[in-house]
Amino acid sequence: MKLSISGSVHDPTDPVGRLLFKALAMVAEFESDLIRARTREGMQVAKAKGRLRGKQPKLSKS
Repeated sequence: MKLSISGSVHDPTDPVGRLLFKALAMVAEFESDLIRARTREGMQVAKAKGRLRGKQPKLSKS
């Protein structure tokens, strides 16, 4: 696998390529953590307002 940025190709087996791949992986992990935290916060707010009640039944009792 190789990474092409602005026309230059970086191989993950050389030091510069490893640095770039690891930096991109760190940014992706950071972004994932932010999404997870925002989701948790939103669920807590919804629960506090009584909007989060869990899975709803598929069929009515009538």
